[in-house]
Amino acid sequence: MALHDGLVNWPLLFGCILVGFGPLAALFFVVVAKRAQLVIIALSGAFTWLVAILVTASLWQVIPPMKTSLSATVPVAVAVQEAFRMLFFYLYTRTERAVAAVTTSAHQLPLNDITSALAGGVGFSVMHALLMFGSLVASSTGSRGAAFSASCESIPLVFSAAISALALTVMDVALMVVAFDGYRKRSALAVGAVFVIHMGVALSVRRRLWEEVVS
Repeated sequence: MALHDGLVNWPLLFGCILVGFGPLAALFFVVVAKRAQLVIIALSGAFTWLVAILVTASLWQVIPPMKTSLSATVPVAVAVQEAFRMLFFYLYTRTERAVAAVTTSAHQLPLNDITSALAGGVGFSVMHALLMFGSLVASSTGSRGAAFSASCESIPLVFSAAISALALTVMDVALMVVAFDGYRKRSALAVGAVFVIHMGVALSVRRRLWEEVVS
């Protein structure tokens, strides 16, 4: 990503960073950062997502079909992430009950499901965005010119990746909110909708990658 004189196109680079991370940063500072408890939940969510990816990578190492087929890898990855999302909510409710059992103040843990879900979604999505988009941003500070994708030759790759990162972070936060509500109400419909939407988005990305390979 460079200008004609070989310098990095900083306006484009910072613009793409703002597109990819701006809404997430705004949500963090407006909602999450105002309470230390929510910051802890966000950090826990980020750690949970990272562990889910590590588990997926371990399964990729021990299950041969996953090494040669995206069609096998994607469903397993989605299932693992949704299992860890459920585990995250379970640990949250355990902590909620433990604090309620040892305190007599109703304001000792001033949290509710919507703000906690937003915080957890921020944690999930920031790790997702950093792993997907962060490395591309780091590699875009060279002076070899902008990279372009074969599927969209008129838009710099870093910009299209920023749009994808934005869409996926919004999805991660929204799915966490719906999942929290579904888990709390024991709604199979809500939980199933989260899984189906997550799987559908992941499979659509797999299809796009396959089309780029065969083209």
